[in-house]
Amino acid sequence: MMKKHVAGTKGPHSELGLELQGGSRPTSRLGGSLLFGSLVPATKEASTPEPLGTKLSALLPHGAPGLRKVPGQLPLLCSERSSPTEKLACSLPLEGWVSEASGGQGRCLVIFFSESGCQGSGREVWGDIVDASGWAPIASIRVVRGCWVLYEEPEFRGQKLVLPEGDMELRTPGTKWSPQGIGSLRRVVWDYSTPEISLFSEEGLKGEQVKLTEALKNSQGLEKPLQVASATVSAGLWLLYPKPLFEDTPYILEPGEYPTSEAWGTSDPSVGSLKPMRLGCPSVEKPGEPRAVVYEAPGFQGRSWEVSRDIYNLQQPEDSQSPHLASVGSLRVLGGCWVGYEKEGFRGHQYLLEEGEYPDWSHWGGYDELLTSLRVIRTDFGDPAVVLFEAMDFEGHGVEVSKALPDVELVQHGPSTQAIHVLSGVWVAYQEVGFSGEQYVLEKGVYRNCEDWGAGNSTLASLQPVLQVGEHDLHFVSKIQLFSRPDFLGDHFSFEDDQAALPASFRPQSCRVHGGSWILFDETNFEGDQHILSEGEFPTLTAMGCLASTVLGSLQKVSLHFSEPSIFLYGLECFEGKEIELSKEVRSLQAEGFNNHVLSVRIKGGIWVLCEHSDFRGRQWLVGSCEITNWLTYSGTQRVGSLYPIKQRRVYFRLWNAALGGFLAVPDHVEDMKAGRVVVADPRAGGSCIWYYEDGLLKNQMAPTMSLQVIGPPSPGSKVVLWAESRLPRQTWSISESGHICSQMFEGQILDVKGGRGYDRDHVVLWEPDEDRASQIWTIHVL
Repeated sequence: MMKKHVAGTKGPHSELGLELQGGSRPTSRLGGSLLFGSLVPATKEASTPEPLGTKLSALLPHGAPGLRKVPGQLPLLCSERSSPTEKLACSLPLEGWVSEASGGQGRCLVIFFSESGCQGSGREVWGDIVDASGWAPIASIRVVRGCWVLYEEPEFRGQKLVLPEGDMELRTPGTKWSPQGIGSLRRVVWDYSTPEISLFSEEGLKGEQVKLTEALKNSQGLEKPLQVASATVSAGLWLLYPKPLFEDTPYILEPGEYPTSEAWGTSDPSVGSLKPMRLGCPSVEKPGEPRAVVYEAPGFQGRSWEVSRDIYNLQQPEDSQSPHLASVGSLRVLGGCWVGYEKEGFRGHQYLLEEGEYPDWSHWGGYDELLTSLRVIRTDFGDPAVVLFEAMDFEGHGVEVSKALPDVELVQHGPSTQAIHVLSGVWVAYQEVGFSGEQYVLEKGVYRNCEDWGAGNSTLASLQPVLQVGEHDLHFVSKIQLFSRPDFLGDHFSFEDDQAALPASFRPQSCRVHGGSWILFDETNFEGDQHILSEGEFPTLTAMGCLASTVLGSLQKVSLHFSEPSIFLYGLECFEGKEIELSKEVRSLQAEGFNNHVLSVRIKGGIWVLCEHSDFRGRQWLVGSCEITNWLTYSGTQRVGSLYPIKQRRVYFRLWNAALGGFLAVPDHVEDMKAGRVVVADPRAGGSCIWYYEDGLLKNQMAPTMSLQVIGPPSPGSKVVLWAESRLPRQTWSISESGHICSQMFEGQILDVKGGRGYDRDHVVLWEPDEDRASQIWTIHVL
């Protein structure tokens, strides 16, 4: 049986800041890669670059994705914004470090740590730092948002180091960042504007011109060798590499003009490859802890009000004790992800508000509009997936998207979107390509026409998910909140484990499911009618699938499963008669042309919910992998009106082999290989032993584009490796309750370890089930 194991700087707006320690380290989305530049001339002009034309977005460092353009010219690199330069601790030790964690002042943008591994004391930075020469030594850096450049000297001079979003070490052996300290820091990418660079064959911005907005992996593939004698960067931060495929030390080009190649640190006009640095998707770190402070005037001035729930109208709050604010001029989002609206009642233009600071309207992406209503996003942010339809009511061809898409035409979807089905996660859709223009926040659910998502027309050109980052990225938590009154009001209880009996005096009227799926029973001890709820909000008993008079007695978590959905329905007992095979939900068996009279059921994969009537109404039964020879005896009815498989969010886990005393693992840098070895090893041996299950594929966290596959003929002893998941035919797996990892392509074959005394004795292989081979049993340790 499988088991769950479960310094101060001088800034114009310096304020008291967040104290924290780096004890919990979130997984970096970009790893620990370092991008280095060479020396640049330490000229006075380098510290105050001139504007380079019209800015593509009004979004400044702490803003949400851009909504509309702000007319006029804005300096691309000047530090004249009214955002805080740096957060200071209430009481700093002599060396300038914050010593302990003490709560939050919103989500900072960069954290500098005194120890490697993003541990020890931390210093938080929100904006440009002109002089950081007095800082204590720094060992590691975590970039929460944006792309930054670190300089060797004050005033943005000297050697440069690019800081993309993620974690990185400064004291790694072989690191080319030689300075003992940090001179200055500047944020160079803070919005989703399209990067643009113009390359010229002659000095002085003359000769043949090549304009790029995307990365160029290999300039040798061009008709003519790429000779660059001068350049102009109109938007973004660009890295120029001497060799193809982004190899060797790159030169860093910020927005501005470079009349000669010496201006970026070289006399060699050849360029092997180049790429722009980009902003990552919107993100949230504390989705379950919504908290924001709103201010009446820009710059965090005027009356303020701390809120933790939806505010329908800030001008007329429901709570008589709350201040009546004419509108929101600035705000700090300390936790959760919010949507701000131009008008009361969640109407008008929408603005996504991530955790962070918004000193004025420009930081959340508007013209001169202030916010009048606020709404908390409570949908689960995991495993984003959305389907776009060109026709209303989900007719015609649909395109499924699971990652950021800067232009919908890249997936052969037209410029018109008439309906949207958000399968999971939270998405931000934009009217224009490149995540610009009017924005619309889309939560889990169906949108039958453009009016449902707040648009006046069907134009939708790009979209991206809001990602949850931080310590919860890899850790699965199943949690349910029950409330004594509808609409999530009154007393409430939170549970993460099965409850055989709810408190006698507590009668739930609404609930929120924050993770996994749960079964609610009408009686204690998990008896009575079942009501199955997946992640989401259920404001009434009716929304929970119960009668208004239902009194819930107990609740139980739905167990995790690692198999693709597969169910067979039979017209007669003992799996006789007409057979129906299904792998996805059916809203009405009768409407689909099937007979809804069922007398036996066989489930080969997944966990299914069978409903008495169509559209998932009536009594429900949750059924896992099993065989039911007489459905009438089991359920009391011969009818199955509709059914659906439980959709399980991504779960990360380790696979422990007790017989060998090690975890299933892959070596470091596996994605650099065509195929990677898979072995049983001690976790201290390096590599990665963290896995996840996705659409039948067994994948390693280190190599998301590869999956577990068999090499050669499917005979006992055939080696199993990581191979590109695009390889055909697809090789899928399931994990049984007995602890066997079973191949779906090669029936009767399971995962084993070769053994013996050879060099490859720890290598994973395919084998036939054998009770005498204890190495075939794997235990799942869910993170």
